[in-house]
Amino acid sequence: YSKGSIVRIKLKDFMTYTFVELRPGPSLNVVVGTNGSGKSSLVCAICLGLCGTPQMVGRASHVGDYIRNGADSALIEIELHNPNARNYVIERHIFPSKSAWKLNNIPVPQKAVEAAVAGLHIQVGNLCQFLPQDRVADFVKMSRQELLEGTEKAVGTRDGHLLHARLIQLQHRQAQLESGVQGQRERLDQERQKNAHLDEEVRKLQEHRDIRSRLDILRQKLAWLDYDSTRQAYEAEKNKLREEERTLKARLEEQDPLKQQLAKMAAHEEGLRRVDKSLKAEAAATLKKVENSLQKLAELSEQGGAVKRELERKIKDEATRRERISKCKADIEGFEKELGEAAAESIESKLQEVQSEMQRCNQTMNTISRARQMADVFFRERQRQSAALEEEMRRLKDQSNQRMEMLRRRSKDAFSATQWLLKNEGLFAGKIYPPIMTQVEVPDQRDAKYVEAQIPFRDMMAFVAEQPEDLSKFLGLVRDGQGLRINGVLVPAEPLDAFQPRLPLAQIGPLGFRGYIQSMLRAPDAVMRYLCKQYRVHDVPAGDERVESHLSQIKALGIRRFFTHNQVYTVKTSRYDSSRSSTMTTEIMQPSLLTVSVDLSSLNHLEQSRQALCEEMASKSAEIKELTVQERAASSKLEECRTAKKGLMAEAGRQKQLGLLLDQKRQALQSLQRQCLDLDRERAEAARKQGSLCRTKMAQVAIYVKRLQACYESHRLCVDHRLEMVKVAADRKKLEDALQVALEAHQALENEVRARRESVLAAKREAQRKLRHAQEAIGCSTNISQIPPSVAREFLQLPKSVAEITQQVHAEEAKLSCMLPVDSAVEQEYHRRQQNITQLEGDLGSNEAQLAEVAEEMADISGRWLPDLERLLERINQGFQRFFQALGCAGQVSLYRGEKAHEYDQYGVNIRVKFRDSERLTELSAAHQSGGERSVATVVYMMALQELTSVPFRCVDEINQGMDSENERRIFEMIMNTALQNSAQYFLLTPKLLPDLPYAENVTMIFITKSENYIPDWKPESLVGRAVGLAALARRRQ
Repeated sequence: YSKGSIVRIKLKDFMTYTFVELRPGPSLNVVVGTNGSGKSSLVCAICLGLCGTPQMVGRASHVGDYIRNGADSALIEIELHNPNARNYVIERHIFPSKSAWKLNNIPVPQKAVEAAVAGLHIQVGNLCQFLPQDRVADFVKMSRQELLEGTEKAVGTRDGHLLHARLIQLQHRQAQLESGVQGQRERLDQERQKNAHLDEEVRKLQEHRDIRSRLDILRQKLAWLDYDSTRQAYEAEKNKLREEERTLKARLEEQDPLKQQLAKMAAHEEGLRRVDKSLKAEAAATLKKVENSLQKLAELSEQGGAVKRELERKIKDEATRRERISKCKADIEGFEKELGEAAAESIESKLQEVQSEMQRCNQTMNTISRARQMADVFFRERQRQSAALEEEMRRLKDQSNQRMEMLRRRSKDAFSATQWLLKNEGLFAGKIYPPIMTQVEVPDQRDAKYVEAQIPFRDMMAFVAEQPEDLSKFLGLVRDGQGLRINGVLVPAEPLDAFQPRLPLAQIGPLGFRGYIQSMLRAPDAVMRYLCKQYRVHDVPAGDERVESHLSQIKALGIRRFFTHNQVYTVKTSRYDSSRSSTMTTEIMQPSLLTVSVDLSSLNHLEQSRQALCEEMASKSAEIKELTVQERAASSKLEECRTAKKGLMAEAGRQKQLGLLLDQKRQALQSLQRQCLDLDRERAEAARKQGSLCRTKMAQVAIYVKRLQACYESHRLCVDHRLEMVKVAADRKKLEDALQVALEAHQALENEVRARRESVLAAKREAQRKLRHAQEAIGCSTNISQIPPSVAREFLQLPKSVAEITQQVHAEEAKLSCMLPVDSAVEQEYHRRQQNITQLEGDLGSNEAQLAEVAEEMADISGRWLPDLERLLERINQGFQRFFQALGCAGQVSLYRGEKAHEYDQYGVNIRVKFRDSERLTELSAAHQSGGERSVATVVYMMALQELTSVPFRCVDEINQGMDSENERRIFEMIMNTALQNSAQYFLLTPKLLPDLPYAENVTMIFITKSENYIPDWKPESLVGRAVGLAALARRRQ
């Protein structure tokens, strides 16, 4: 075994394996097994167990998919040979979502296992070393560049692949730097050209800026001069304010004497108001006494008037009493006279006669009412019976309508002819019946199938006429005139009684017959006669299942046609030999025309019953009308009696009312006679009261005169005092006017002072604003109110007056307006681009230096890598050509350098082969070679590589697919000889072996079967141990 060779492989629950352990030989291992036995599973285990990925195998995309169905995890254990110490044992536990690794039974991360495998020069991802079955096609599809990369990894020096990768990296870096340098040079030229166009613009901008600077200093001094004049105006306003405030203070002192006089006069006026209030109260009290005296005089006058009005009322009441007495007497005489004329006895007798007549009328009405109630009950009962009959008739007619609807669906012409016939029956002398299907009724629907089986559909749609003339006329009008396709038949002359069965039903009943067809249907006599004559419905029996058990007896009786439960039998006798007969049996079809039965006889019977009920209802209706007339007459008589009784009772009530009124009038007369007054006495009493009141009134007049004099005196004093108060008020008004004039003068002066203060404040704010403006103009601090010395020195060089400065400002502004507008962004762009130019110059120099370094490094690496690569490919080419010559073919391996020089990423291996003498060397591809030819080239290339490298093992899975037997034999011999000359381990997987192959002693045969019992005489225990070649095994058996 060489270092890194596989000594042992153990699998558990991996793909198709539950458990397997094998020990391959150190040289060529030929793994033989049928398709599906698990050969490729062994290759998958080697790849995944040595840190390979599912993508390298080319089967499932996830490592968890390699767990055997039904298992939770899988185990791959691979033991690698280590000649210097203990063998390497790598374990991989595969779970659905992760893997666990062990190296020499110690858990380690996958990176540690990858480092150990790489240290043994094992490359399971390199198709030049490890070629699974599902990746054979990928090897052929490898591009030149991929094939070169795999070859470098497999047989090149350790640094060869790294140098190639570094060259590709430097090539890409060189391309990037060259592209960057070219772009930087172009941008640098562009930036320089753009700035050259902006030089004149920048000069004009500087001149524009100088003019603006002079304008700024002029405006700064102008602002300070403006501030100085504003400050002087502010000081003048402030002095005027002080003078006006002194004048305001003097005016305020002049108002004090006037205010003192007004205060004294106000106190005097308050004393006068108190005296005035006392005098007003005294005058009001005397006036109140005068008013009281006047009120008492008015009351005495009112009392005198009341005595006079009371006497007048009593005189009037006495006259009214006498008038009422006269009216009561007249009313009493009228009531007595009216009561004397009416006799109470005659009214009572008339009332009794009226009541007797009312009793007789009530008895008559009760008798009539009972008779009418009985008639109404009888009439309603007949109405209910008539409604029930009409409902039953509607039901039967609805069935008839259903039969007509069925006729319309089965034959539109027959339906149209029927409609026409129903409207024009009067045109014919005799009766013409609509189609037979509308006239035939089958009471028991179970018998409808027999009737339809006996009567053909054509006659079911036929019209039946009693007279030949009517039939001809009808067919001419309908069939010829309207173009309707219908059929008509004529009623036979024989009466219905002439059609009798040949055998009575009592004779054939025991054989299972229920009756003849005629007994199973109902139809008008004319239609029935036609059916008996034409279809012998009176002589065709029908029965049940028992009929079929008596067929011989039925035939012996001479019955030629009969029905069983579901069959119709027709017996035909030969006309030449009556002893010979034949029986035809046909299954009875389900009925389709007579499924709706209409009982016409019942319909006629119901119509007759309804007519009888209508006649009874008409008779009873006349009787009810007569009773109604009698009842109305009796009711009218009773109403007359009631009216008479009401009048008599009203008359009796009136007499009673007159008696009560007479008693009331007599009582009222007595009361009026008792209310008599003495008018003379009343007049005397009134005169006495009038005299007393006159005396009291005279005394009250004297008191009123005294009180009126006192009231006059108090009001006179009050008026004199009020005149004095008016004089004092006039004096106070003069002082107030004088004070008001002084106050108005003071207010006017105060307003002027306030306006002056606001003017001073506005001047101050204006001075402060102009100071801030001046400070902002020169850019000094706001707490500095004097011009800084540096600015003052500049101001000394300028004119001193505002006019001169303003004139100079206008001159500079005129210069500025004559200049074209210049964008300040141009200067910014100029300086920004100048910075970019400097930056680009630095970057360009740096990149050019880097580009030179990269070119120098590429030349150095290429000088070290390319010669070795050319020598390597030459050695591979020699082996490849030798192997192909041994096969009788030609092959060549060369270096592909790409279309341009130094395109190291395009360098690759170019394989060209020729399998026939008539061909030229062509590049190996699926477009030029067959699958077997590509497999031969693949194996030959791998053997050519094997001569140049010492990898621990190689693996090829079913590389012989598509080869013919001769090429397969040659390839196997080459692999075997190469394995003898090389110490590397080799795994060759194949589903079959060619007969009579030579086997060297270094060949280990590994046979894989689908199960332990697949080969009955197989004894695996006899082969346990280290594998040996088949040739040595054969010699031992000899």
